[in-house]
Amino acid sequence: MGDRTPRLGLGTFEDGEAWDHTDTVEAVDEHAIVRGPIADRPASGEYDDELYHATDQGITWRWDVSTEDWVYFGGQGCSDQPVPGTSHFDAAQLVHARTAETPVWNVEAHGIEGDGETEVGQDVHELLAKVESAGGGIVYFPPGRYLLERTPLIGDDTIVRGAGRATVFEGTRPDGGEGRALLSNRGYDTVGYGGASNWGVCNVRIDSPASNGIMPAHAENVRLENIYGDQIYYHHIDVVSSKNVVIDGYWATRGGEAGSDAPIQFDNQTSEIVSNSVWNGTDELLAGSDGAPTRNCTLENFEIDPGNGPDYGVHIHRNGNESITISDGYITGCLSAAIRGDTGDEIADLTIDSVSCIENARGISLGQIKGGRRELTINNVTIRTDNRGLAAGSGIYVGGFDGTEIANTIVDGEFTNSILFDDMDDLKLSTVTATGADSQAFRFRENVDATLTTARAADCGDAGIYSGPGCSVAYGGVSFTNVGREVVVDGALREWTSS
Repeated sequence: MGDRTPRLGLGTFEDGEAWDHTDTVEAVDEHAIVRGPIADRPASGEYDDELYHATDQGITWRWDVSTEDWVYFGGQGCSDQPVPGTSHFDAAQLVHARTAETPVWNVEAHGIEGDGETEVGQDVHELLAKVESAGGGIVYFPPGRYLLERTPLIGDDTIVRGAGRATVFEGTRPDGGEGRALLSNRGYDTVGYGGASNWGVCNVRIDSPASNGIMPAHAENVRLENIYGDQIYYHHIDVVSSKNVVIDGYWATRGGEAGSDAPIQFDNQTSEIVSNSVWNGTDELLAGSDGAPTRNCTLENFEIDPGNGPDYGVHIHRNGNESITISDGYITGCLSAAIRGDTGDEIADLTIDSVSCIENARGISLGQIKGGRRELTINNVTIRTDNRGLAAGSGIYVGGFDGTEIANTIVDGEFTNSILFDDMDDLKLSTVTATGADSQAFRFRENVDATLTTARAADCGDAGIYSGPGCSVAYGGVSFTNVGREVVVDGALREWTSS
């Protein structure tokens, strides 16, 4: 066989003769992705993280030294060769983008090293452009620390994928350039949802004290999966004027170190906003400023446990957030509120489900607006703060919503009031426990139309239920334990004989 070397990424030599994997090849590129039928895959790989794409399967395999076996890496498979162990992420994304010729791009094959010393942002940016022009694919970053001196822009049908916490992204920024996005998408500066679509980032760690994190802007159909957040300037993930964004699997050990410090933010961009930007290596470039709402987005399977006491865990920022779901998560250590919506800004169709807010100054803060909000659901939520020096304000504070349901929820701690409402129409509460408030368990302060059933008010210093001016509150099946007074009435209050 001599000194012939196979063409990179193919199972044949330059002269067209088939390559026998059992033959000796003197020149081996350990960063190449070899392609061929599954029958030609060697029995064992030559190095950890070696990739082999089985063209007849549509599956890319990775050699895992620790298990001495080939393991599934990417691809969709075919009807007679199904993908073993595939996740929703692998099965649902890039249906039309993967082909036998462009399944996976290993950045090391393109001279991009994660050595923690070399700035590779421009090279990554150029590679992502090449991948998009080829129809998309998976861009794989092996373990390492990748220094991004500019914001690489992800294009259509492209997945950036790392090796979990071992793949670290850091944005290096000059003085005065701090806070610009670490990663964003092509079309960030357009209007509506005209930016890149069907893209994602998966299995990476963000440890970037000088930059913002991942910023989908004017993007559509984005999936951010298994993101590990350490140091950051503002937010690990900042969703700006985008729709259909799913954040699934997110762990934060710190909040931002600058003024806007919530680990997760749902945001939008209008003409008066001078933040939300990318860094091209020399200049700041703002996201498109048309006020397109952030719409139909989900944060799920997450833990926010910051060691530096940020103001908020999740921040719903500015007008124009619609159909946001926050579910199956845990938030602790926030000095203002675990989940906060800006005062005075409109929110529509917000769902908070199966979230534990433990040891924060407040739990959910969505107050200080007289109207314009609609559809709020809070279900299976626990808010508890045992530290009386930390507890402040209300465990839940909601204002301005038309159509709200709160169920299966516990608020426990020495908050001023356990649960506080202002200016609410069609508010329904059921199976809610409010304990430990300094003042009142359930405070319907002003202009609230509510029904409260199957609830418990306990260990509060002033009253179990307060109904203020302009309120109409019907309640039944409510138990009172160790409260100053059971009810205080300045507005209408009607007790049911049974819940």
